[in-house]
Amino acid sequence: MKKLVAFIFVLLAVFFMNAPFAGTAEAARVAVVPIQTNDKLVERAADFNGYYWDIMIDKFKYPDYELMDDEKVAAVIPDEGLTSFDQATLTTICEKVDAEIVVAMRLDEIKETPLNFRREPTLETFMKGEFASYNRLTGKYYHKKMYIKGEIEEVLTLRTDWQQQTFASELKRYINRTIEDKEKKKNSRIK
Repeated sequence: MKKLVAFIFVLLAVFFMNAPFAGTAEAARVAVVPIQTNDKLVERAADFNGYYWDIMIDKFKYPDYELMDDEKVAAVIPDEGLTSFDQATLTTICEKVDAEIVVAMRLDEIKETPLNFRREPTLETFMKGEFASYNRLTGKYYHKKMYIKGEIEEVLTLRTDWQQQTFASELKRYINRTIEDKEKKKNSRIK
């Protein structure tokens, strides 16, 4: 009886030692191109740079994704930044840094205009820029020219950074469109 219990114990030990490693996939390497901002037309450019990186870190979490080293990605970007956000440019970056996903963004203009002729003082914001991504795993290229316009009552801006919220919601939506195919495939494999 002792031999049987010992044999079962050994089998369980071997099983539990190997179980966490069964079926694990390698993390997709993600190259995030630093955000390009037009400092003359984008107030608080440093803040938007911080928001950009916070969202990237939040959306591309380990173990599904592995963010590549900033210096390695910056080494393949020209000094003047990306002049084109086309698929060929992103594919080249993907190959040079050996990444599966490349994400790039540019902010050309962000302005806030008071609208005082309303019932309540209102602020209007306008964001202009460009977003592009290439997912080598799915072959999906996504490109979006940003022209975002929104309004908010001025009193509501005392408690929130509404420009940041608008920027964050749009950027998260664009990233979701980049990675959604991988998520669908992963969920279909589980079922």
